[in-house]
Amino acid sequence: MTESVVIVKGDAGVHARPAMMLVKEAMKYARCSVALIRGGVEADCKSIMSVLGLAIVSGSKLTVRADGDGEREAVKNIVAMIENNFKDKN
Repeated sequence: MTESVVIVKGDAGVHARPAMMLVKEAMKYARCSVALIRGGVEADCKSIMSVLGLAIVSGSKLTVRADGDGEREAVKNIVAMIENNFKDKN
């Protein structure tokens, strides 16, 4: 298991578009479970409804946790996405 803590910096927090970006990234790791944890509540990062259910606002402290094949890469990429305020890599 690999985990890392990150703070959401964007003014809008995590609404539908960034949540979908998180889900798409997590889905790349089919042989790995990926979770977001906020305030003791854990959400499956492969489920848009689960991610949106965390009601992530600006300043939220999140733990990104992954377990399985590719766990380190999954955590690294999801943390980077959050730290970069969900800006496209293009």
